[in-house]
Amino acid sequence: MPTKPVSALKSLSFTWNDRPFLRAEVPTGDNRGKIFTVAQPLAQRYEIVNFFASGGMGLLLEGKDLRTQCRVLIKTSLFYDVIPYARVRDQDGFTNQLRLPRKTLEMERRILVLLRNAGCNAVPHPNDFVYDSNPLLEGPYTTEDKKEWRYADAEMLDAEPYLVMEAIEGQSLAQVLEKAPGRRLSEARSLRIMSQVADVLHFLHQPKPMKAGMTWQLIYQDLKPANLLISSQDRVTVIDLGGCQLLNLDSGQRLLTGAKTAGYFPPEAEQPYNVLTPAADVYTVGANLFQLLTGKSPVEFLPPSLDTSQMSAAQFDFKHLDGECTPALNELILRCLDPDPAKRLQDAHSLQQAMNAILRAM
Repeated sequence: MPTKPVSALKSLSFTWNDRPFLRAEVPTGDNRGKIFTVAQPLAQRYEIVNFFASGGMGLLLEGKDLRTQCRVLIKTSLFYDVIPYARVRDQDGFTNQLRLPRKTLEMERRILVLLRNAGCNAVPHPNDFVYDSNPLLEGPYTTEDKKEWRYADAEMLDAEPYLVMEAIEGQSLAQVLEKAPGRRLSEARSLRIMSQVADVLHFLHQPKPMKAGMTWQLIYQDLKPANLLISSQDRVTVIDLGGCQLLNLDSGQRLLTGAKTAGYFPPEAEQPYNVLTPAADVYTVGANLFQLLTGKSPVEFLPPSLDTSQMSAAQFDFKHLDGECTPALNELILRCLDPDPAKRLQDAHSLQQAMNAILRAM
């Protein structure tokens, strides 16, 4: 994936508690930008080199391991933007807001370790998990009633978590589509890519025994081209696993609600308290296949009165599939995108088998 040098961002170096830090602004779609600070080097080991990517679940930086001289990827828990937090009037409330994204990043590391140990190599390898200071959190902040305050919890200020992962060669599927004629891929290439994705989803969906006798299950739920990295040999790496829904299968309780993107998620996800099943990920595979074959993003099919920040499923116009794929794949996509989850294929393994059967018949 092409990166942007930190020096090309709006950035500056400064000293905090006698240590060097980098402060930079990452551009966003609303032209306001998001600010982050990071020690340079991070944890006295990782030099920040490039801005890699950003998303709803955090910021991804490219770094260099000063011990091994190897390239790494470094993920933060999320952007810290002073405006939302300014509304928090007390330190305890602020601390509570910080805990969830940090817990989510720690859970992402556990998920990556679990998947790699299970033999799933299509996710990043978690090399390290480190903590360092984040002076941006100190403030000052101005509340709505014009009172200024500073965050003074030293333990929280010095315990910003960072997930260090292996470097991944390639570019996002979104970037691949940008360069492709008509922003679409061939049927065979689309199936090969999404078959690899279904294999990762199958690993995620398997019930996993945990401590205290709990059994939990993961639903990825935020499958989209930006979250898939494609190598020059079309090998797929699924990233941003911090957006998964984590479900305690014994109690039916969601431990993490995760993240999802309007247009790509199924109708049952419109209600934020609904517990999703593997059939939800089957739907998102169908939505991505639709985009790969037609060149049309599911976001284009959101109800016209809604924007991408609202919880709404796409209303696909399946005429766009005509002539873009074989009847067998057309039928499979329609089944994946059925509004009723009970009428879809019920698991990722069955979906992968169906896609592979179409590939073999071509």
